[in-house]
Amino acid sequence: MKKYILFVVILFFCLCIKTLVIAQNNKSYPIADGTFIQNDLIASWSDDRWQLELKALKDVGMHYIIIAPTLNTEKGINESMYPSALPDVKQKYKSDLVDNCLRNAAKAGFKVFLGLNLNEEWWNGKFTYEWLNHQMELGNNVADELTKKYKAKYGDVMYGWYWVWEVDNIHCSTPLLQDALASILNVNLDHLHTITPSMPFMLCPFMNYRLGTADENRRMWERVFAGSHFNKGDIFAPQDCIGAGGLKLDTLDVWFREMKKAVDTKSGLLFWSDAETFDQRFWTIAPLNRFINQMEIVKPYVGNIISFAYSHYYSPYKVNKKYHEAYLKYVRTGALPEVSSLGSPADLQWNKDVENKVLLTWKTPADSSEIAGYYIFRNGELVANIQNEKKRRNTLRNAFLEKKPLEKGTYQYEVCSYSFTGTTSEKKGVNCEIN
Repeated sequence: MKKYILFVVILFFCLCIKTLVIAQNNKSYPIADGTFIQNDLIASWSDDRWQLELKALKDVGMHYIIIAPTLNTEKGINESMYPSALPDVKQKYKSDLVDNCLRNAAKAGFKVFLGLNLNEEWWNGKFTYEWLNHQMELGNNVADELTKKYKAKYGDVMYGWYWVWEVDNIHCSTPLLQDALASILNVNLDHLHTITPSMPFMLCPFMNYRLGTADENRRMWERVFAGSHFNKGDIFAPQDCIGAGGLKLDTLDVWFREMKKAVDTKSGLLFWSDAETFDQRFWTIAPLNRFINQMEIVKPYVGNIISFAYSHYYSPYKVNKKYHEAYLKYVRTGALPEVSSLGSPADLQWNKDVENKVLLTWKTPADSSEIAGYYIFRNGELVANIQNEKKRRNTLRNAFLEKKPLEKGTYQYEVCSYSFTGTTSEKKGVNCEIN
């Protein structure tokens, strides 16, 4: 009888734990489940540094790491992230970055997508189909080598493949190009499904609403999917393009709604989102309310969300820890912390430097602990976003210098501070006369 009661208690406890886990993984509000981590960031990481990062990521509910590429070609030079025996390939870093990542992911309970190869000539768009086919074959060789070196050692921790080549809605606008894209994809898809049938294949294309419509983009991907050999469990995870400016928050819904229709034409293909955490206009960190808004908009359409890239823009070990602390509260409660008081910049002054460019200065509020940066407006237009100094992550500049002299006229400048969560202060303004 005692054994039976003990069994019931243990079973009940296990069911409670399982229910809690399910509840955490099915929140009514969206959270990011993974992040890209690029090679330059991790090049010098020790195991201790890896574990600090992975603990921070685990704390905010993440399970996936994407590192890419594992082999990069630039100006004809092939450099790998790991010790490679492929012809004409040299190892870029002293340490084996792939093993470092997999080893630490195994310890921390993460799953890793390994990117294959990338040739930087891809970005100029001046290549032939034969050249691109050769790159896919090189990718297959990389996959063979990575599988041989790491799969048996790390098992399911080496979880998936990432296709590094970023496709867009601009350069695949014709049926001929779309069929060529499907054919190129199949060079890798067929090989990877053969050597590692359990590992999903993921790609993250981008788009630009100025150069095409959501409907055209849907039809493009429907044709590509019809000709490509995706397996059940492979992942289509478009960049949401909010950081790079290819989409706006008010266009995000329709583009993802239409892409969901395209994904639904390919049986078994999963639809994720790749949420961007930066602002490319100024190469600054996106405030957390924008990041969360991005995820909320796409949540009705996607099965999961990854980020580009939490470790680069929100990690407490790279930027001000208040980003991570605020997002952690959101993950646990569904709400960002409120900012009760956010001081405004004071005593806004203008002058000109030796090159006759406008220089703005202001006094930092007495309590600047919640200030992530300053927005600078000229005649109502946002022209600058000042954030923490890169080498001193808790130090804010309180000055702005125009990049070039302005034409004669009167200009109104306004400056406001903003918090890590996106709350803004009152604007303070000054008029300047350029003669």
